Amino acid sequence: MKKKQIGFTLIELMISLALGLIVVAASILLFLTGQKGVAMQKGVSELQDNANFGLNYITKDIRLTNLNVKEAAINDQTPYGGVVLSSSNTEPKSNVYLSSAALDANLISKGNLTSNVVDSGGTAISSDQLVIQYLPQYTLDNKNTPTDETDDELVGGFDCEGQELRFSKSAGLHMVVQRYFLRTDNNKASNEGSPLALACDAGYYALNTPNTIVGYGGSGEIIMKRVDYFRVLLGVQFANGTHRYLPIDSYLALTAPRPRIVSIQLGALTRSTQSIGGDSVIKANQTFQVLDQAVKLKTMSDPKYIRKVVSQTIALRNALGERE
Repeated sequence: MKKKQIGFTLIELMISLALGLIVVAASILLFLTGQKGVAMQKGVSELQDNANFGLNYITKDIRLTNLNVKEAAINDQTPYGGVVLSSSNTEPKSNVYLSSAALDANLISKGNLTSNVVDSGGTAISSDQLVIQYLPQYTLDNKNTPTDETDDELVGGFDCEGQELRFSKSAGLHMVVQRYFLRTDNNKASNEGSPLALACDAGYYALNTPNTIVGYGGSGEIIMKRVDYFRVLLGVQFANGTHRYLPIDSYLALTAPRPRIVSIQLGALTRSTQSIGGDSVIKANQTFQVLDQAVKLKTMSDPKYIRKVVSQTIALRNALGERE
């Protein structure tokens, strides 16, 4: 008797392969979609943490502006004024008076710093730099030797770089100067060009012997990892009672004596460090509104990143009212 041979026909095999390929393609699509979603969520989470933590840190510091100084009103000619807009070594009618040499003009509040953005016409827009100063609330550390004052020290907390403000009592009180600015971050991924970060540089000078600002003018410590643009507006109260927010350069262009500064607005265009590939969801020519400026990126990077504008208005509580 002949035995029947049981198996698949060629047509059945081709149909099975086609169905199998469809299932595999659907699985790959679901996997890639899931990966893209994870990358997007991670980028958003990282961006939120970086931007919100950094801005809250800066806000806390800036509230110290003008702390423990003689005059409440701040302008570019207020001695020890909390917003540093001027420096001199010949005339004390400035914010910082140094007997040896005036502070470098690049180390006071100003515009014309690096950024990664342009305006709607394609012209490069510069970032701003904010410099503040304050006199810490010092406490006395007698080193547990109350009868021996030679080793006594004044302790005023920490500056924005994490350095403890500790000075010999005999050296007297010290003013603290802190500078917020954008600089290139060399700690970057291989596919990043020249990413910018918001950093803080701090220094101090003695009130009784203001020769120079010690430890100031360096690269500082990074506060926000990836920032494409940093904008500062000064809240100005005019003599007629009106209040306006002005860029630093516009404020300095006013006729002296310039009106008092009572608040500060900060704005930053931040981005994630986690890329999301070449996702078409991210527009290549997107416009961002950072306070008074509408900006676009100079060049759209590939891979793409998530970006967000963060801003904060800070009332300078130590610049309100008058000193008795």
